[in-house]
Amino acid sequence: MLQRLPRRAFLKALAASAGAAAVPTLAGAGQADDKTQGERASWQNWSGNQTARPRNLAYPADEAALARLLANTEGTVRPFGGSHSFSAVVPTGDTLVSLEAINGLRSVDAGALRFGAGTRIAQASSEAWGEGRSLINEPDINLQSLAGAIATGTHGTGLGLPCLSDQVVGLELMDTEGTLHRLDHNDGDRFQAARCGLGALGLITAVTLDSAPAYRLEEHTWTLPLDEAMDFVEREKDNFRNIEFFAFPLGGTAIVKTMSLTDDPEDDLAQDDSNDLLETVCELSMRAGWMTSTLQKLVTFFVEENRRRGPAHKIYANRRTVRFNEMEYTVPAEKGIECLQEVCEVIREQDINVFFPIEFRYSAADDTLLSMFSGRAGASLSIHQYFKQDATPLFRATEPVLRRHRGRPHWGKLHSLGADQLRELYPRFDDFLALRRELDPRGRLLNDHLKHLFGIDAKGQPA
Repeated sequence: MLQRLPRRAFLKALAASAGAAAVPTLAGAGQADDKTQGERASWQNWSGNQTARPRNLAYPADEAALARLLANTEGTVRPFGGSHSFSAVVPTGDTLVSLEAINGLRSVDAGALRFGAGTRIAQASSEAWGEGRSLINEPDINLQSLAGAIATGTHGTGLGLPCLSDQVVGLELMDTEGTLHRLDHNDGDRFQAARCGLGALGLITAVTLDSAPAYRLEEHTWTLPLDEAMDFVEREKDNFRNIEFFAFPLGGTAIVKTMSLTDDPEDDLAQDDSNDLLETVCELSMRAGWMTSTLQKLVTFFVEENRRRGPAHKIYANRRTVRFNEMEYTVPAEKGIECLQEVCEVIREQDINVFFPIEFRYSAADDTLLSMFSGRAGASLSIHQYFKQDATPLFRATEPVLRRHRGRPHWGKLHSLGADQLRELYPRFDDFLALRRELDPRGRLLNDHLKHLFGIDAKGQPA
């Protein structure tokens, strides 16, 4: 009987029978509000877990306007881009700066593409395609600004492919005195620090990315039992350009996705937009936790095998409207599957109510000072919780496993680490701190979160 029912209709009927409530719209999520309440504007990130009421909310039109802003303001200055970071890297009560107006492709030089720092990844990859180029790799959400994405070590997947920070071959960085630094590989550690700098060294105004001749991808998505998915990805990780999977620990199922280069000129971009269905299921799982394992088992029922084909920039990204909060750690690549198995076991043993899957991806090593992949290839485990549910039980239970496997936290995702723990994970941590003091001696780029990460007390001194 179930086989004759449309998959989406079945789950919607299931949700309706359980009394799943309607969900709110996402209007205004992750955007600054230029209307002031009293004397202050407001800002919140995409999921709504981070907010700020800054005294100044600025949108400089160009580098000269940014320099004037820095000269005419006091206190902390923090940049924000697409507002897709879940950690508190942005909030300040002083000055928030958007570089949205400093965007677009500015020049092309032998495959190196120079963009304004406020350019969103989607725009950058589309403009690259117009020049006969493609970005070397992209994440599966492309709404972030380039400056924000490289500042936090944002990445896609593929064991032989680097994160966005490592694709940077040049950047322009304005310090808090208004001096513009043009950096590339010839600048050694200063460049390597700035390629993943958490917005703590200066405000990036332009980014030059390495690129590849325009290429096309074929994506294959299907479901497997979770154990089989782990075996497949471990065995085949070197045989696909891009490979990842989404693990559902309570249901013992997984969605596997691979991407391969293709010369087939015919586009086939059809993709089922399942965001409304996902939100319905998350609402149902939140209200009736006893159904979560059953709903996760049904993943193999309502996710059909699918192939898509087209220009790389149209295949990488997915449309995500269902909000969540996220913790992500990157462990050594060879420990990835072992770590995931332990994380799944903890979730099952503690019967933690979470419908969102764990996303598992690989990335190549790089030579930045503070990306998660500094000096070692990594396996990234992204753990999500629906934004209406308290993520604390899930993150508190799984973070010790990730740390035990020498995991490094994603700078834009939630985690509990401070300077002492980070110093153990990053051999060049103190070198980065020295460069930070050199470029921002007054500590104007440090909000409370960054002070915690870098071990700096309220007076600006090492704690």
